[in-house]
Amino acid sequence: MSFDLNNLPDDVLFYSNEQFFIFVEQYLGVDESELMKIQGIKNIRALIHIPDVLAVIDLDCDEVNEIKKRVCFNTKNKCFVVKQGIKCGIQDLIETLRKKRNDYEKRSKRSKQSESSIRVTSNNGFNLSSSSDQNTNSSLPITTSTAIMNESSNSNLLMNIDYVQCISDSIRKFCEKKIR
Repeated sequence: MSFDLNNLPDDVLFYSNEQFFIFVEQYLGVDESELMKIQGIKNIRALIHIPDVLAVIDLDCDEVNEIKKRVCFNTKNKCFVVKQGIKCGIQDLIETLRKKRNDYEKRSKRSKQSESSIRVTSNNGFNLSSSSDQNTNSSLPITTSTAIMNESSNSNLLMNIDYVQCISDSIRKFCEKKIR
C-alpha cells in the first residue's frame, strides 16, 4: 500500500507502534523507519513534536552508528552528513502531518461548534429523523446532530450540517406561519 500525502485519511494521525512504523517505511523507507524505532518515536504525535528527528545522528553509540552508515555520508574527516533525500523526505512527512493535524483539529472544532449551535428539537411536536431512526427510536425527539451522526464519514459531516440546518430552519418557519 502506498500513501498519497495530499489525501491521507484522518486516522493516520492516530497510527502508533507497528502501524506507525509500517506507514513510515512505506512512505519514506526502511532506514527512516528504523531511525524512528531506535529513537522510540512510536506515533505521529511524537514525531511532529520532536524539534529535530535527525539530531540523533550526532550521537556516537552502537545503535546510531549502524543507521548512520545507511542514512549519512561519512566524510574524510570522520564527520557524518545526512543525505539530502533522507532529510527532505522526513521534513516533508513531518510538515504534511502537522498540516493534516491542524486541518483535522480545525474541522473537529468547527464540527463541535456547529453541532452545538444547531441542536434543535421542534417544540411543535415535529421530529427530525432519518429512516433508520424511525425503526429504533420513533417516539423520541431527535436533534439534528443525532440525524447527522448516521452519516458514514466525517468529511460529509459539515456539508450535512448545512443541509440539516437549512431544512430545520424551513420547518421552523413553516410551523411559525401555521401557528399564527
